[in-house]
Amino acid sequence: MRFLSNYLNFILEAAAKQEMRLYYSDEFRNTLKRIQDKSSVAQALLNSENSNQMLDIYTLIDITEKNDTISLIQVNRITRANPDLGETLPYNIRDKRRGSEFWTKARTDIGIGRWTRRIFTEVHKSTILDSKIEEFVNLYKAAIDGEDLTNFELVSGEDIRKWYHENNYKERRGQLGNSCMRYNNCQDFLDIYVKNPEVCQLLILKSDDDKDKITGRALIWKLTNGEYYMDRIYTINDSDKLLFQDYARINKIESSYDGNSSLDIEVKLGDYTYQKYPYMDTLVVYNPTTKILSGDEDLWPGQGYISIQDTQGGFRAEDAVYSDWDDEYINRENAVYCNNVDSWLNRDSARYLEYKDIWAAPTDDVVWSEYHGEHFFMDDCVYSEIMGDTLYPDNDENVIEIEIDSDGNTDWGVKSRKDLYIKEVVVGETKYFLRENYIKDPFTGEYHFKDEKVGAGKNIVEYSKYLDKTIAEKLGIVLDDKNTDRNGNPTDTLIQKVKEDLKNIMKDFEITDEIKSAIKNNSVWNSNVRGVFWGVHKDNMPTEEDMFLTIKAYPTTYPISNPYRHVSSLTINILARTIIETFSGNEKKFTIFRSEGILRNMMKAAYIFDYSLFPEEIYLRYLFVTV
Repeated sequence: MRFLSNYLNFILEAAAKQEMRLYYSDEFRNTLKRIQDKSSVAQALLNSENSNQMLDIYTLIDITEKNDTISLIQVNRITRANPDLGETLPYNIRDKRRGSEFWTKARTDIGIGRWTRRIFTEVHKSTILDSKIEEFVNLYKAAIDGEDLTNFELVSGEDIRKWYHENNYKERRGQLGNSCMRYNNCQDFLDIYVKNPEVCQLLILKSDDDKDKITGRALIWKLTNGEYYMDRIYTINDSDKLLFQDYARINKIESSYDGNSSLDIEVKLGDYTYQKYPYMDTLVVYNPTTKILSGDEDLWPGQGYISIQDTQGGFRAEDAVYSDWDDEYINRENAVYCNNVDSWLNRDSARYLEYKDIWAAPTDDVVWSEYHGEHFFMDDCVYSEIMGDTLYPDNDENVIEIEIDSDGNTDWGVKSRKDLYIKEVVVGETKYFLRENYIKDPFTGEYHFKDEKVGAGKNIVEYSKYLDKTIAEKLGIVLDDKNTDRNGNPTDTLIQKVKEDLKNIMKDFEITDEIKSAIKNNSVWNSNVRGVFWGVHKDNMPTEEDMFLTIKAYPTTYPISNPYRHVSSLTINILARTIIETFSGNEKKFTIFRSEGILRNMMKAAYIFDYSLFPEEIYLRYLFVTV
């Protein structure tokens, strides 16, 4: 009856034959990788894994203890337990490290040559030379035997300190060259390795052509259960990691680093006290009382363990709090609670909000104000487009609302930035208007926004166009098709001609007491120029006469710029040259001003200067070229 049952099972399996993609164990895949440069067959087999072009009735290919056989499983045995599977396998089955029983039970051994021939001829339906198969099998057997492990050496004690130092690396690249423990100042961190030779050794891979240099290293730990564990592998070339894995397999090292964040392994260290610790990749917690080094990160904090993953040689004490924000425990001493995310944060990562005397996480609703020099919640603030900064208006009379156009739209600014606005008292109320868009009429003395509509009927135009036309008529400038663009604005050529006229008129104009007084009262002149220590000799500091030359040159400079927007170095150089060549400035002085940045701030002072203090023939031309 047993024979009949087995026979029926065989018949049923054959009748319900299914196919699936090929999946390899890490060991089998790595073996192919080691010989792929020497064998096109190995390369083809690597490309066949998880390919929808290569479906077979066998999968989960693995190495065996024999160098000429592999182990595999019938797809039917997998689908019998998982009837909903298609041609692909989920990770919990295809990845051998996940512990699926299909990697250990009901498997079949087959010769590597026979399986390879089958893949090419029966699965891929192609032909392959016997010589290629033979070549591949020989390389595969040599790789399994691990014939080239002569450059490995196990060291312990002070030798570990030696081989950790970057001076003993063949090259400083790859993961080895980027190791955070390679520096001279890290040598004191390594005592936990050096003082425990009974349970800690270092496996080093020496260079082929220089045995005094290494190309890779990995710690080998003896665990409390008597097994050995290979810690994270650091190499210059990634391909050399395969050699370390060969070494582990041949020397019966059953477990090794695979990137898991927490492992249930432990090592019992000797009775030593450590002042500093290396950054640990796997055995991340240590109990100074029991001397147990563990890979179970859940033991910290609260169970007598310290956390030892600090590149500066330190550790995280047992007194810690969990940070939902960082998704890890942090030292209580350096932790602050942030209500805006209901979590503890490291003090260095959080933001202190002085105006509320609380800490907050750096979320999008926490903003920095350059003007106030502190952080705020966004909902408590306003944003100033003209300053490009966040302002906090509560309890700060210096934060003001500024009208920016004739429609009554507003922005925010601060009183100390007098360069931004013009202040007027309108019907008993102090109001602020954006200087860049607000113009003083040269004929009436009244202020108007550039976009304000003037005129009547079909003759309604923006104030800036009206002013261009009125000034042109006053100065005898013809605004015909030749001198205006399609929008009716003066051409660059015409503007440049008026600038030249302005420059010539400015040449002989001397400073008056009224202008000198205006310069002395200029807020930018006082705060940004005279109120700043520039590190230059007092004899070279700018005077009111120097500022007057800058005021004369500013509207004649090409191109005219609002210096509170971006001003190029070219514009500053042109301004300096204009002052020196046209207005008889002191060349040495203005060269210093330009290099020290003084002239840039003098340009800002000129921008807010009231040019209506000049004679009409100057002020009209100033308006024409700047409006």
